[in-house]
Amino acid sequence: MTQRPLILENTEDPWTLVDSPWGELPAWKVQGMAMGTGGALEAVHQLYQLVRNDAAEAAARADEAEARKSLVKHLCDQVVAMQERINRLADALEACERADAEAAHKRARFDQEQITLPPDILEHQTLSPPTPIESDEKQVPGGELHSIAAKEEPSLQDADNIGDLPKELVDLPDPVPEPSGSVYPQPVAISLNER
Repeated sequence: MTQRPLILENTEDPWTLVDSPWGELPAWKVQGMAMGTGGALEAVHQLYQLVRNDAAEAAARADEAEARKSLVKHLCDQVVAMQERINRLADALEACERADAEAAHKRARFDQEQITLPPDILEHQTLSPPTPIESDEKQVPGGELHSIAAKEEPSLQDADNIGDLPKELVDLPDPVPEPSGSVYPQPVAISLNER
């Protein structure tokens, strides 16, 4: 008895439903049953390859979409940071302009005020007018080298050698007492270190 193999064309989609003697089944099942065990393994292998390729393409698309999404997010973050910096700079510029305007307003008010000096200062200035700074008689050192007169050293023979001693120690008893008491010998450990 000869068995008539059911040969199907290799369709691109193994999931398409095909009429077969076993009923309407997906193409990969019909091909596997028609070709026997070897054919079934080949059909399953082809199906596995197709699924694996589809999964790899889907993962690549997902990775590309995630990379694009992170790139757009990074760009948006940079734009937000730049906008915040521009806002800070604009606020600082406005604050400087306000401070300048206030200073100009205060200066204008100060310039408009008439300053009247008290009468005693007016009399003092009329009696002794101010002199220019250059005609000041007292010389202020400016850091340049100049000669200085030598100081006289006090003679040591005329001075008493007491110094700043307290009163109890100024009047020493006559004769000066000698130290008394017992003397302890030097410890052995210290003596051994002196070689």
